[in-house]
Amino acid sequence: MAIKFIIERRENKKAYGTIRWSEKGLQSGAISGPYGREELPSGLYHAQGNMLLNKPNYDGFCDSLKNCWFQVLSPQFSTDRTELGIHPDGNLIGTKGCIGLIDANTKAWYDAFKSIGKDNYTVVEVIDNTQAP
Repeated sequence: MAIKFIIERRENKKAYGTIRWSEKGLQSGAISGPYGREELPSGLYHAQGNMLLNKPNYDGFCDSLKNCWFQVLSPQFSTDRTELGIHPDGNLIGTKGCIGLIDANTKAWYDAFKSIGKDNYTVVEVIDNTQAP
């Protein structure tokens, strides 16, 4: 798998963990929830190269250096959840079900998603390590 988001703990309806993209040498703390329908469901997603969106003036999608973007995720399983993605966790702490990167500077992540190419995708796996086997 190209990208893994591993949920390590839950607190006040927020799921905290680590997101890693080993092939790109990237690792960050991340959060999902508590807003909307809470955290991103576990499973496999595709991050399409043509679905990296610039989001200037949307504080919730900006890091502290004003890198503002949203990488759309397409679930590869049946769900009624929509508008899921990966983005800097700006403004209020937490997301509406996306993966929010907890980094002051997310430009390396943006550049990595941009490098996917418009006709390609990378796989994102969400794993919940807080659930008993």
